[in-house]
Amino acid sequence: MRPMRIGAGTVKALAAAAVVFAAVLPAQPAYAATTNFYVDPVNGSDSNSGTSTTAAFRTVQAAQAAVRAVNTNMSDDIVVNLRGGTYPLTAPITFGTSDSGTNGHTVVYQAYNGETPVITGGKAVTGWTAAANGEYKASVGSLNFRQMYVNGVRATRARFPDVGSDFQLQGSDKTNKLLKVLSSQVSNWDQLSKVEMMLETQWGESYLRLKSISSSNGTANISIQDHEAGILFQRPFPVLSDGSPLHFENAHEFLNEPGEFYVDTAAQTVYYKPRPGEDISTATVQAPTLKTLFDVKGTNLGSPVHDLRFSGITFTQTTWMEATDNGYLNAQGGNYNLSADNSNNQYVGRPPAGVQAANADRLSFTGNTFTQMGATALDLSHGVHDSTVTGNLIHDIAGNGIMVGKFSDPTVEYHTVYNPPTSPAGEDAREVVKNVTVKDNLITRTGEDYLGTAGIDAGFVNSTTIDHNDISDTPWAAISLGWGWQSAANAEGNNSISYNRIGNVMNRLCDSAGIYHLSNDPGTVINGNYIHDAIRAPSACGNAVHGVYLDEGSDNMTLSNNVLSHTDGFINQNRNGSNVTLTNNTTSGDSVIKASGLESAYQGLATKLNLAYNKPASSSSVYGTGTEASKAVDNNGSTGWSPTGTDTSAWWQVDLGQAYQLGQFSLTTRQNLDQSETRGNFEIRASNDPSFGSYTVLGRQTDTLPLAATLTSNVDIRQQFRYVRVAKTDGAYFYITDFSVQRAGGALEDATGTPTINPSTFYTIKNVNSSQMMDVYGWSTADGGSVVQWPSTGGADQQWTIVPVTGQLYKIVNRNSGKALEMNFSSHWKGTAAQQ
Repeated sequence: MRPMRIGAGTVKALAAAAVVFAAVLPAQPAYAATTNFYVDPVNGSDSNSGTSTTAAFRTVQAAQAAVRAVNTNMSDDIVVNLRGGTYPLTAPITFGTSDSGTNGHTVVYQAYNGETPVITGGKAVTGWTAAANGEYKASVGSLNFRQMYVNGVRATRARFPDVGSDFQLQGSDKTNKLLKVLSSQVSNWDQLSKVEMMLETQWGESYLRLKSISSSNGTANISIQDHEAGILFQRPFPVLSDGSPLHFENAHEFLNEPGEFYVDTAAQTVYYKPRPGEDISTATVQAPTLKTLFDVKGTNLGSPVHDLRFSGITFTQTTWMEATDNGYLNAQGGNYNLSADNSNNQYVGRPPAGVQAANADRLSFTGNTFTQMGATALDLSHGVHDSTVTGNLIHDIAGNGIMVGKFSDPTVEYHTVYNPPTSPAGEDAREVVKNVTVKDNLITRTGEDYLGTAGIDAGFVNSTTIDHNDISDTPWAAISLGWGWQSAANAEGNNSISYNRIGNVMNRLCDSAGIYHLSNDPGTVINGNYIHDAIRAPSACGNAVHGVYLDEGSDNMTLSNNVLSHTDGFINQNRNGSNVTLTNNTTSGDSVIKASGLESAYQGLATKLNLAYNKPASSSSVYGTGTEASKAVDNNGSTGWSPTGTDTSAWWQVDLGQAYQLGQFSLTTRQNLDQSETRGNFEIRASNDPSFGSYTVLGRQTDTLPLAATLTSNVDIRQQFRYVRVAKTDGAYFYITDFSVQRAGGALEDATGTPTINPSTFYTIKNVNSSQMMDVYGWSTADGGSVVQWPSTGGADQQWTIVPVTGQLYKIVNRNSGKALEMNFSSHWKGTAAQQ
């Protein structure tokens, strides 16, 4: 893989609306169980019997002990009913072989009667007092953390430059193990060894702890800690390239924006600068303390944990301190380097998960919510069979949403074929994850901290089904399947990636796709997926950003009936075998689009993060009964808003009820009729004025979208808005089936501030209409060289400095040529071309 995104003013705000939700799912079965237990975190007591709501246990651990006393010879299911409320953990709860169902029956841990039990690894941070510069501080003892949540919203770890901007790597010296930036971008920061450089390289990111900085002739040479240096300057991939975006984190000096925090471990103190409207004296502030909440693991492959179901539970707030303790270099898909050499021999570790399972049969995770996880949300790592992950809501995740299957053991080089029992020799074939179904899950805002991760990341899996999921807002792939980069026979085979709806992905990195695949995978099908809005980010490298990417070794598989619409590239094949079948993959197809994504029983999940759902809506006109403005926010694909046929200035808008920073919008076009004029030439606008006397354009669609298509896009604007309007711009007829918008939350800082222009930073300039970049044609360095729009390449000819002249006047200078942007002949006429 090879992936990214710069452009100091174009980096998306990390979305992190951390409100806890209960999933909307089909009614769960009513268990006529011989044994029911009840747990109540508010009114319960572990000295109770646990056999009724009035005699409930207080902790899950007490219920677990009660189950173990009666599950050795079950005659029906055992159900542990978790009442609503918060269950704080100080250590992971382990479910082992002794927690299994028996005699064909199941042990169920479920939400009681639609309530919302919340399993959390978070700890309250209290005792805030005023500090300098508008900051507040609180004692945290020996606790250190990389995420913090204020009133349920992710705070920003103090960084420089601030969210929305990045610096670029000026060069590197592999011999002396140095990274080069401009001297103006660094300083003699306090506690330098705890400062990190977050560096993006193609399809992965690295958190590099600093060691020393020296400056000469305007260039700063940065030395990083030995562990990171021994990997970064050795491994050939991902490529360490000049111009790669970077920023610095974790210094008190960086804490300058509302919403930022800094943990001073020497002083055992956390500092925070409240956002506008936050009262720190009454705010709920949480810091995560545990890597894992539930650890489901059988004794061994011959004695697995089995017949366990978890349903309706919210899992939240885990941590992972690897980058703080040892640095972190993403090899691929969140598997991080332990070591590497210059021959591309790489050894990797696997990130932890909030809920993880191994050596397990017949597990079920249904209707749960996973949010605010410090690494992976849910991981079925090895030896898991005949299990399901269905109808879950997964959002605001630092790394992968779901991981499935074996990748590489830490002692096995990551190109090694995994095909037990022959390779590696002696491996047990039961270790292969097989017959697992990942279906009807809503996954969004993954990769919040670890960019090169996926919504669903599967390794060496067999007979695994990844179908009907809805995945959006990922910095890398939505779905990645396979490992090893090999054409040889391996454990992969008979997998399905089908009927998924994937949009607004690859929105930071490169060298991947909506669906990415590796290695020989006999009998596997990628079928009926709808992939849209996978557009190269301004900072992304020049490698593939496609709808589907079949990478090294992919063979003996079929790619058919997929709709890839509004993607930077279509299908990318790199070193495939000779038996890859491509059939009927197109850029349109309403039957495929309509059949993709969440099945009808699970479509209520989409309402949980939608700020517009059932909010007051209005419009310029209404065609008639059944097409009112409210029909565009009812989460119903069979209804929609229509203006009159004579409305030549049609608009529709929604009142969100209060102002939010917005992270993503999605507009679904008409489903039941082919009216091409309704699918193009419109704008999405936002305002705090219901009359839209002034507004900000969030997005614009000029070209005609395919029949039944959806448009999904990030919002890269720090201001908060209450009203969102969709307006037709060509006077033609309009129709909206559904409109949704999600909160950005996590990167919200000063919503009233304006970006700071740094004359030493190289910016990219993106046309919001075409999504193309301002480019000096042909890399010209001559006076009069043409300036055009061009797809993002990451090249220096698409990078510009914005240099103040006087007052609010600036000149824009190309990085490659050093020449300023101007209009031909200094013309004042409209339509005049630009040049340098």
